[in-house]
Amino acid sequence: MTDTDQLQHLAEELERARSDYLAVSRNARLYSSAADHAEAEDRAWQRLEEALAAMAAVQGAGDPT
Repeated sequence: MTDTDQLQHLAEELERARSDYLAVSRNARLYSSAADHAEAEDRAWQRLEEALAAMAAVQGAGDPT
């Protein structure tokens, strides 16, 4: 996988994670309880943070400073 391919893959994963988090956050009524919604939101937030960290790591690896 080239650097460009890896960056594209990470950008797509970041967009999916962001979209998933927003969907969970906005649709609390779809969950059977507030606790279920909070758990799903926590998982979605963690996934978003991991995607952001992965993107930052790749972008930072290319910076020689």
